Amino acid sequence: MSVIIDGGAGVTFPDAVQQTNGVTNTGGDPRYYAARAWVTFNGSTTPPSILSSSNVASVSRSATGQFTITFTSNMPTANYAVAGMAFDATDSIVVNLRAQPTVSSFDIRVTDLSPFAGTASTSPSSSAYISLVVFA
Repeated sequence: MSVIIDGGAGVTFPDAVQQTNGVTNTGGDPRYYAARAWVTFNGSTTPPSILSSSNVASVSRSATGQFTITFTSNMPTANYAVAGMAFDATDSIVVNLRAQPTVSSFDIRVTDLSPFAGTASTSPSSSAYISLVVFA
């Protein structure tokens, strides 16, 4: 499959579907979709600072390593997928949902997995680089 990108003409897909505002739903098998929202933020600042985003109105911290991401425009359903990662130079970090998402926001927990670093504890982490993407 090839995708043609032309600075003046936009993006052309082989199944003749053209979108000028991004890919939302294309023909073909299997279909592919663009993210409905994404954000990269610094969780170590107070308040957390958004570095880059789309369809994210705000990021707030409720406790160390616990964040609420609020959408600019609601999701069509609360049954969406969230994928995320966080960076720490010395330890392994995991990002997971804290509660069932709503159409307007979701909560995450960022945890430092020190057991992989040879100790026997885990702790919340307000990592300086947290990145999330939402598909609905």
